[in-house]
Amino acid sequence: MKGFLLFIIGLFSVMSSYAKCGNNGLYVFPKEKNIKQNSIFILEGYADSQGVITKLNKEYPIYLQSGDKKVQLEVVETHKGQFELTQAILKPETELEAGLEYTLYIGGDEHIQNVLTRYNSSPITYKVLSEKDLTSPEVVGQPKVLRKEYIIAGCGPESFVEFSNPAKDDSELLVKTTVKSLNTGKKTTYYLQPTKDKIEVGFGMCSGAFRFNDGDNYEVEFFFMDSAGNIADTKVDKIRFTKPKVKHFGPPY
Repeated sequence: MKGFLLFIIGLFSVMSSYAKCGNNGLYVFPKEKNIKQNSIFILEGYADSQGVITKLNKEYPIYLQSGDKKVQLEVVETHKGQFELTQAILKPETELEAGLEYTLYIGGDEHIQNVLTRYNSSPITYKVLSEKDLTSPEVVGQPKVLRKEYIIAGCGPESFVEFSNPAKDDSELLVKTTVKSLNTGKKTTYYLQPTKDKIEVGFGMCSGAFRFNDGDNYEVEFFFMDSAGNIADTKVDKIRFTKPKVKHFGPPY
C-alpha cells in the first residue's frame, strides 16, 4: 500500500509540474567556439522546433556568414528521436576560410533566429582555425553498462542506461547510437554527445532520443566520430541490455 501511495504522489507531481517543460528550443553542435576548417555541425530541435529541422533548406535556409561571405550548410542526415527531439547533421558546401569568424543563421522566419539565439544565450559564432582535422578518434576497449536509472521527478520521469565511453579525441566527440528493440525489431538512430567518459542512452524529464517503450530487451550499437566527421576505424561490439526499472522517486524541481 505504501508503494502504491508513493506512486500516486509521484504521478501527481509529474502531472502538476509538466508545464515546466518548454515548448520549443534549438541547440547547436559544436559547442566550442574555435573549430577546424572541415568541421561538421548538428542542429537539434526540441518540441515545436522539430518542424524547423525537417524543413531546413526548404522553408528555412541555414548558413554561416562572415561579412559578405556566405556558406550554405547541406543537410546530410536527419534523425528523429523517440521523445520530442529531431536533429540534422550539416556540412558546409564550401570550405570555411581560416581566420574568419562566422555566425550561424536560419532564414525564412525571424522568430526562428530569435529562438536559436535565446536557447544558446547569444548568436552562434565560430572562429575558424587554420588547420583541418584528419585524425579519427581512438577507441580502446569495449563500452560497458555502468548503471541504469529510472526516476520520477520534476516535469516527468527520466530513464537512462549509462555506458562507459572508450573513445578519445582532441575535438568534441559524437556517438552515432542505434538502439534496437529485441521484442519488436524496431530501430532508432540518434547522434549523442558523451559526458566525459560516459554515454547516456535514454530520456530526460522533457525530452530524449530513446524511450524504451518497445518491450524490456534491447541492443545498442555505437559508432564514434569527431567534430570533423572522422569515424573511428575500430568497431565495438553490440551490447544487449534490459530497460531500467522504477527504483525511486526524486524530489520535484
